[in-house]
Amino acid sequence: MQCKIILFTAFFVALVIALSPLFQRLGDSFSSFDGIGAPSPGALPCLKAGRVMPVSSAAADSLKLASGRTSVNLGGSRTGPVKWLLALNACPAKMAGEPFLRSDNRDMVEFLGGRGRYFSYADAVEKAGLLRGSLRGNSHQAHAAEAVLGALAVYEQAGVALALRLEGTSGCLGTLDAWHEAMVEASAELEAAEREKRHPSLDRLYRANRYFQFLQTLVQVEEADPNVALRVIPHEGSYLTPAAALLEKNLSPAGRTALKAYAAACDAYAAGDESTAAETLRQLSGELESILPMDSFKLHFEHCINALEPFFGGFLLYGMSLVCFVVSLFLKRRKALLHFATVFLCMAVLWHLFGIAARMYIQSRPPVTNLYSSVVFAGVVASLFGGTLYILRRQLPVAAVACASGLLSLLVAMNLPYSGDTMGMMRAVLNSNFWLSMHVMTIMIGYGSVFFAGFLASYHLVARFFGFGQGEKGLKAGSCGVYRILLVALFFCFLGTMLGGIWADMSWGRFWGWDPKENGALMTLLWCSCTLHARLLHVCSCQGFLVLASLGNIVAAWGWFGVNLMGIGLHSYGFVKGGWFWFFLFVGLQVLAAASALIPQRSR
Repeated sequence: MQCKIILFTAFFVALVIALSPLFQRLGDSFSSFDGIGAPSPGALPCLKAGRVMPVSSAAADSLKLASGRTSVNLGGSRTGPVKWLLALNACPAKMAGEPFLRSDNRDMVEFLGGRGRYFSYADAVEKAGLLRGSLRGNSHQAHAAEAVLGALAVYEQAGVALALRLEGTSGCLGTLDAWHEAMVEASAELEAAEREKRHPSLDRLYRANRYFQFLQTLVQVEEADPNVALRVIPHEGSYLTPAAALLEKNLSPAGRTALKAYAAACDAYAAGDESTAAETLRQLSGELESILPMDSFKLHFEHCINALEPFFGGFLLYGMSLVCFVVSLFLKRRKALLHFATVFLCMAVLWHLFGIAARMYIQSRPPVTNLYSSVVFAGVVASLFGGTLYILRRQLPVAAVACASGLLSLLVAMNLPYSGDTMGMMRAVLNSNFWLSMHVMTIMIGYGSVFFAGFLASYHLVARFFGFGQGEKGLKAGSCGVYRILLVALFFCFLGTMLGGIWADMSWGRFWGWDPKENGALMTLLWCSCTLHARLLHVCSCQGFLVLASLGNIVAAWGWFGVNLMGIGLHSYGFVKGGWFWFFLFVGLQVLAAASALIPQRSR
C-alpha cells in the first residue's frame, strides 16, 4: 500500500512538472493572446518559411531569432510571442526602445549602447551603417555584426507582419482608408485625363505614388528574404503580407476581412484596450475557420503544443530524475527515492516521445528532418535505451546515464544557434525521399547508441577515479554492458551508412563521394568496429576498452556536429554558425574522462 502511495505521488509530481509550461500560459499576461482556448489569436493561420502554421509558431520563431527567447519582459510582465508581435505592429515607436534584441558578443552590445547581452532596435539601427562596414573578414566582430543585422531584419519584418502605418495617416485603420482614398483619387484622375485627352495631374497622383513606392519597397525586402517574412493575409489558397495585400488588385473577401481585423486589433492595442484587441483576433480566428479550406485542428494542435512545450517539460523531468538517481547512489535507504526517480525517468521519456510524435504529425514527415530534430531524436534513443536496461537490470549507473543523455540532448537542442522548435518547410533534398528518411533515422539511432555507450563508459572511468566503483569487478561489468550497447551502435551505424549510400546513388549518381559528412559517418563506424575488435582480441584491458568507448563520443560528435560547423560539403541543410567553443568544451571533458584512467584509483 505504501509503495502504491509513493508511486501515485511521484506520478502526480511528474505530471505537474511536465505541465508546468502550460500553467504559465494560463496567467493574465499570456491568456488573452497566447492562451490555448478556442478560438485563440495564437491559432490564426500564417505562412512562414514555406509552411502554414499558427501565428504563435511564426511569432515564437521570429522572437527566438531576434532575442534567443520565446518570451520577453514588456512593462514589467512576461509577454508571449503573439502579444509581442501585436505590440510590435501596434506600438512601433515604443517597442523600438525595448532592449530585447540579443547578442552574445559583449563588446558588440557595449558598442550598441545596450546592457548585458541585450540591446534595443533604436540602439542598433543608428549604427547599422557601421555594422555593415564591419562585415568584411572572418573575425568575431564580423560574425557578431552579421548576427545583429540579421536580428534587425527579423525585427523589421515582424514589425509589418500584421498591419501598416503609412506616413501622414492616423492608425492602422486610417492607413487602409488613406490607401483606398489615394487609389480612388488616382484612378479618377487617370480616367479623367484619358477622357479629356490630357496629361494626368502629378499633384493628384503624388499621394498614391508615394504610398505605392513605400509598399513596393516593403514587398521587395520581403522577397529578398522570404523565410523571415510572416504572411497572415489569406488570398486564393496562399497568404500575403499586409504590404502585398494592399498592392493586390482583387484581394479575396477573406483577405479583406483579415486586413481590417488585424488593423483594428493593432489600433485597439495601441489605445490600451487589450481586451478589445484580443476579442477582435478571436472573432477573426472563428471567421477564417468557417471561410478558409484549412486544417483548423492541426493549427490548434500545434498552437497547444507551443503552449505545452513538451521538450522543456521533458528537460525538467530528466533533470529531476537525474538528481534523484545521483542522490540515491549515496543513500542506504533509497527505495522511495528510486521510485520517484524511476517515475520521473519514464515520464520524461514519454514526454520526449510525445514531442517527437507531435512534430511528426504537424510536419507529416519522419522524426528527423534537420539538425534540431536529429539531436532530439538521438537523445530519446539513448534515454529509451538506458531506461529499458535499468528497468530490466536495476543498475543505477545506467539510469543516471540515461537521464543525463536525455537532459543533454534537449539542452543542446534548445540552445542550437538560431534554432527553435518551429518547423519550416524542409529543403527539397529532405522532403520526400524514402531512402533518405530511412538513412537519417537509422544513423541517428546509431549515433544515439554510440553516445550512450560513451557516456556510460565515461561514468565507469570517473567512478573508478573517485573511488565510487567496484574495482576491477565493476570495470568488467561496465565493459560488458558497454560492449553490448556498441554492438547495437555498430549495426545501426553500418545500416545507416549503407542506406545513405543508396540514397546518394539514387539522388546524385554516386554511392560514395568522400563528402565531410560521409567521412564522419565512416569514421564513427570504423571507431566502433576497432573498439569492439580490441576487446574481442584482448588487445586492451576492460579499462582500456572503456577509454576507447569514451573517446568514441568525440569521433561521433565530429561526424555529427563538427562537419556542420565547418560549413562545407553537400550537406548544407545542416550547417550552423557558431558553437566551436561548446564543441571543444565537450571534447575536452571527454578527454578528461578518458585520461582519468591513467591516474591511480583513489581510496574511498
